[in-house]
Amino acid sequence: MKRTYLGLAFGALVAVGALLSLPSCGHDQQLMSITIIPTGETITGTGVIVPFMAQGNYIHPPEIRDITNSVVWASTAPQIISIIAATGVATTGDGCGTNITITATAYANPQNHSGRAVVGTAPVSVAQPGGTCP
Repeated sequence: MKRTYLGLAFGALVAVGALLSLPSCGHDQQLMSITIIPTGETITGTGVIVPFMAQGNYIHPPEIRDITNSVVWASTAPQIISIIAATGVATTGDGCGTNITITATAYANPQNHSGRAVVGTAPVSVAQPGGTCP
């Protein structure tokens, strides 16, 4: 009789372990949105280096993680603030402007580089010392 209960207990333990090892819902993890840090900043000066960070907001399972080096970075005004596409490190030029958009773009399904494009944006402004703009 004891062997039967031990066998059942062991079988139940194996079944629970197998269920816990399955991924959530059986789906690949999906990137839902990207948050860029910093956002809404005013950067003053020429040659100022600003490292931007991208946080990926995922489902299946829910998770937030640093994806800075996994996105493609861009600036809407590269002559005023240029950004390295692979790293998110930006450098100001000698111009100025407001509401310049920094973007980070990635695939929704990062496991196989497919799905819709997910884009995060952050507005920044660039000013020159003394409020002058060349």
